[in-house]
Amino acid sequence: MPSDRVKKAAKAKGPAKAKAAPSKAKPEDEAAAQEGEDDGTENDGTPMMSANASAANLEVLANLSKKVEKELTVSDQGRSCTGVLACHPQSRDVHISSFTLLYYGHDLLVDADLELNFGRRYGLLGPNGCGKSTLLKALAARDVPIPAHIDIYLLDREIAASDDTALEAVMAVDEEKTRLEVEAEALAALEMTEEVEHRLNDVYERLEALDSDLVEVRAASILHGLGFTKEMQRKKTREFSGGWRMRIALARALFIDPTMLLLDEPTNHLDLEACVWLEEHLKKFKRILLMVSHSQDFLNGVCTNIVHMQKKKLVYYSGNYDSYVQTRAEQEENQMKKYKWEQEQISHMKVGGEWDGGLVLVSHDFRLIGQVANEIWEVGHGAVTKWQGDIQSYKAHLKATHEALGNRKDMR
Repeated sequence: MPSDRVKKAAKAKGPAKAKAAPSKAKPEDEAAAQEGEDDGTENDGTPMMSANASAANLEVLANLSKKVEKELTVSDQGRSCTGVLACHPQSRDVHISSFTLLYYGHDLLVDADLELNFGRRYGLLGPNGCGKSTLLKALAARDVPIPAHIDIYLLDREIAASDDTALEAVMAVDEEKTRLEVEAEALAALEMTEEVEHRLNDVYERLEALDSDLVEVRAASILHGLGFTKEMQRKKTREFSGGWRMRIALARALFIDPTMLLLDEPTNHLDLEACVWLEEHLKKFKRILLMVSHSQDFLNGVCTNIVHMQKKKLVYYSGNYDSYVQTRAEQEENQMKKYKWEQEQISHMKVGGEWDGGLVLVSHDFRLIGQVANEIWEVGHGAVTKWQGDIQSYKAHLKATHEALGNRKDMR
C-alpha cells in the first residue's frame, strides 16, 4: 500500500517544498567571534592571517585549482565509451550492455555488461592500469546512458580550499536539495506504480535528512568518525592539508548519501580508527556502492559483490573478497582439469596420426586389446610412446609399477 505521504504527493501533484530555517548565531558565539577579532586570533587560539596574506593564499590556491581542472579536462578528453541502457528508465538498478571503454585509443572494456543493482555494495578489482579509475570517471560523467533520476557522486579528489569551515563544507547541499525537490515534483506527477512509490519514498527520506533540525549533528557525527575534533570542524578548509581535505570530501559524500556512490581508494588518507569507522558506516549503505580499494580487509567488511575487470570484460562474483578468492581458485582448478582432459584427447589424436591406415583402439580392456591389437602405444606425461612387447608384458609392467609405488608409501 502507498504510504500516506506518497498518497498526499500524488494527489497534490504540486512542487515539493523543502524547509528553510535560517540559522541564528547564539549570543555566546557572537561574543566569542568578536573576542577573536579583537585579539587577532581564531576562537581555537590559531593566529589569524592578515587580509592581504589570506587573499594572496586564496589566489594561489585558485590558480592551482584551475591548473588541476585543466589537466583533468585533458584527461577526460582522452576517454570515450559507448553502451546501451538495458534496464527500465525508471529502475533503480543500472544495467548497461555492449559497454566499450577506451582511453587514448586503448581498449579497456569491449562489449562488456555493466550490472549495478540497488542495495548492493561492489568492490572493483583488476590489475594496475586496467582502467578501474577510468571506469569510475566514465560513470560519474555519464558517458553512458544512466537514467537521470540516479544521482552519482564520485570521490576522487580533496575538497577545494576556501573560507568555509569543515562543517560548512560538508553541509553545503543546496544544489542537491534543489535537484531532489525537482525529482519529487516529477515523481508525484507520474502514475503511482510500485517502482515510482519506492523512488518517491527514497527522495522524501533524503530531503528530510538534508532538511532536518539535526542536520548539523549528523554532519558533525560523520566528521568526528573520520577523525575531526570539534575544534577542527570549525576551522576553514584552506587551513587543512590535502589529506584532511580529502577526508572532508569523503564526509560530504557520506552526508549527501547519493543513489550511486563511487569511491576511489577511500582509505588512502585514513588512520586505522577512521578506517574501522568508515567500514562500519558503509556496511549500512542501502543504495549502489562501487569502490576501488587495495585493502582486502576493507573489501571483506563492506562488499556484498565483487566486479573483476578481466580480459576487457566485467566478471561478477557474489560475496566479499574472500568468497571471490575461493570461487576463483575453484574455477582455476576446474579449468586445469579441463585442460588436462583436452591434452589427453590431443595425445590420442597424435597416436592416430602415426598410422597410415587401420584402426586405433583406446580401451582399458586388456583382453580385448590382446585379441585385436598389433601394436601397444602408451599415453602419459604429455607424450605418446610405443611399447616394445605384447599386452601381457605391458600388464606386468603396470603391476610392478603400482607395487613399487605402494612400497614407497609404506616406507613413508
